[in-house]
Amino acid sequence: MNTKETLLAVLVSVILPVCAGRALAEERGGRDDGRDRGRGRYAESSGRADRGNRAEAGAGRSIIRMQTIQLSRPERLEPAHIVNDNRHIEAPRHYENGAEIHERPAQAPPLHHAEVVHNEIMLRSIAREQGAERARNQYYWHNSDGRRYSHYRDADDIDWYGFYFGPSFYWTRYYGDRWWWYDQGYARWVFWWNGYWWWQGPGGSDYVYMDNNYYPYQEGSVTVLKSTTVPVAEASSIPGEGKQWTSPDLRRMVEVTGTQDAALLYDRTGANPVFMSYLGRDVAKVRFSGGVTGQPLQILLDFKDGTFALFDADGKAEEPQSAVQVPPLPASPPVSGPGSTAPDAPN
Repeated sequence: MNTKETLLAVLVSVILPVCAGRALAEERGGRDDGRDRGRGRYAESSGRADRGNRAEAGAGRSIIRMQTIQLSRPERLEPAHIVNDNRHIEAPRHYENGAEIHERPAQAPPLHHAEVVHNEIMLRSIAREQGAERARNQYYWHNSDGRRYSHYRDADDIDWYGFYFGPSFYWTRYYGDRWWWYDQGYARWVFWWNGYWWWQGPGGSDYVYMDNNYYPYQEGSVTVLKSTTVPVAEASSIPGEGKQWTSPDLRRMVEVTGTQDAALLYDRTGANPVFMSYLGRDVAKVRFSGGVTGQPLQILLDFKDGTFALFDADGKAEEPQSAVQVPPLPASPPVSGPGSTAPDAPN
């Protein structure tokens, strides 16, 4: 059984661990910050009079499309190597030449930090400069390989690095062989590893930031949720030459048809199939679960981009429910603790 089939088995048993992204968003108090969680796919006319567009592009319904991404787990961090304090510094208002800084601080984990960790020239410069720049409470400005950054050593000899390239700036700390960034929206320190920002939650659970949210890491993979809008069907049709899949109870059929590979749901309980719902476009495969031995029927669509979505027997989108308990936000900033001592020099 492959990864996706295994996940389907878990989903249809109503134990849906992939929903933690939504639970985390609710934990955040409903904050959205304008972070888009997915673009709607609207049906377009295929040019065929009898099998063309069956929906109005302006009206739609929301579904949750999921994608499983294979990812290795970072090495476990010892408590002494985790930054967990309320330290911060005041970002400078001017560059070294006196010019005012107009860029705004990053509000989400800065993914372009990859440009730092993969830049050997910059990393060597940082390691070399850290040993020479010992004065406290002073900003040291540098430009390495076309990227501007600043080094600051605070009153407790903690080294901070601010990176000022791209649309925003962000300040980090290097400690325990990790780069750390403080996510104010979630009130937590996250660390960079293998191209992503990670959070080691209470109890040792691992969460990774991707596609604008934190998701739980589960045995070699992460499942990402994306909200998508699909049109609401306005007309019925008769199935034709497309690929067809019939449910185990023979009550439903899904046809994937047309140049857009649109998925259409039909009722087969009568003498002739009756069109019920437009499920989406760019569909690669259709699968069913349940429908026999008293289990409710569920329809799973596999899309060409590697995502998938669930529907019930009537074509209604099955949106994940909050089945995972997510650690709540702290009532107050974390107290000083492990990670508050001076970090090692990056290498």
